Amino acid sequence: MSDPGPTRRLCNYLASVDYEDLPTHIVERSRYLLLDGVACGLVAAQLPWSQRAVAGTLAVDGAGDATLWGWERQTTALSAALLNGTFVQGFELDDFHPHGALHSSSVVVPAALAAAETMGGLDFERFLTALVLGYETGPRVGIALGGARVTVRGWHSGAVFGPLAAAAAAAKVYDLDSDGFESALGNAATRAGALMAAQYKSMVKRMHHGMASSAGLHGAALAKAGFIGIEDVIEQPYGGLASTMLGEEPDDIGRVSRGLGEEWTMLDIGIKRHACLIMLHSAVDALISLRERPGYAAADIASLKIGVSESVFKRTSWKLERPGTSLGSQMNLHFAAAVALIDGAAYVEQFAPASLARQGVWDLMDRIEVYHSAAIDELGRDRRFVTHIDIATVAGDSIRLVGQPPQDRPFSADDVTGKYRGLLANIVAPDRIDAIEKLILGADAQTDVRELADLLAGVVLSPFASAAGAAE
Repeated sequence: MSDPGPTRRLCNYLASVDYEDLPTHIVERSRYLLLDGVACGLVAAQLPWSQRAVAGTLAVDGAGDATLWGWERQTTALSAALLNGTFVQGFELDDFHPHGALHSSSVVVPAALAAAETMGGLDFERFLTALVLGYETGPRVGIALGGARVTVRGWHSGAVFGPLAAAAAAAKVYDLDSDGFESALGNAATRAGALMAAQYKSMVKRMHHGMASSAGLHGAALAKAGFIGIEDVIEQPYGGLASTMLGEEPDDIGRVSRGLGEEWTMLDIGIKRHACLIMLHSAVDALISLRERPGYAAADIASLKIGVSESVFKRTSWKLERPGTSLGSQMNLHFAAAVALIDGAAYVEQFAPASLARQGVWDLMDRIEVYHSAAIDELGRDRRFVTHIDIATVAGDSIRLVGQPPQDRPFSADDVTGKYRGLLANIVAPDRIDAIEKLILGADAQTDVRELADLLAGVVLSPFASAAGAAE
């Protein structure tokens, strides 16, 4: 018998891991990623596109016993994974992986929680184990497939890698064996993919990771029932995930399974500090810092040229047409750069509808040029978010800024809890904020994960109500 390939080696590992096998710092990281994902999900649960997603989905798939976050109602497990995943990714605030190119919590947490609820509950340590394995699987698959390389081809990378992450987490909730894991991944991966043209004016880009979460949960549930999925689905030479999505063989397919249990890819999952595409963060950080220099306020700028890598250029340099949309503005480097320089921030209020109506933002956008810098490409794939910014003022001064990739900023527990509390402060009651945080950071094997679902169930407010005044 031939040696197992990377998919099978991954499945052997996933099936074998118990909570006791996980390093303490990995478990703690999963708790804070969960807290961040919950904050992102609740803050977006009642946004206009989320409301429409709920209405359209529940019209055809309503009753069930899985919690819909922020709505005080339940639905089917598959719709809960779909919609809760949509909420977590619903306002571009959720986590990122700089090399694996997906938002992990939006696919992993909704699938695992819906699976746990519908099987009658699960102790919190087993739930955390499932999250860890999902958080580890998605980026490994993403790195093996070249991360953003699939995005350059027009696929939404998170929707390519996400179904496998969700399937891994849900399969662990179901306690599947190695064969079951392989079927779960094979069933889920055949539904991988979403189109990046969704970033311009549609609402469906908000749902891509939710779709991946639902696909992963369904794949695991099918495997639990004995439904056989594609074997060796990642590396199959014809019709496998890698060859199909890339159109060629990946550089290092073995990255899927190399160093399992020793090299933790999930440690590179970071949290967002701005409410926009992660590719824009280095420019946003640099321009916010520029505001501290006298003579470089927005009114002083004659021109602003931003050099980016090929992948960033293709994703972010398109012309945003008025009146614009919240989603489009969060994907567009011209808009994000303008609000960063004008407001010193690129957060919820900067991408709310009231902000899109500001004439000063559009005037500054007309003075911004984004171009592809081959010099940044030469830095290597891991540095593709470096940004070169050349600014000329009306007074004749000039300056060059170099924006560093967001992954260069360390992951901080205090940053996570601060972000969590800041996002929920105006939309969730204080005692509920405290209770969710306490449970996520302290729950153990004596805690049923359905207690978390109950805390997430209550109706939340929309952040746009308070943001409208702040952006005017």
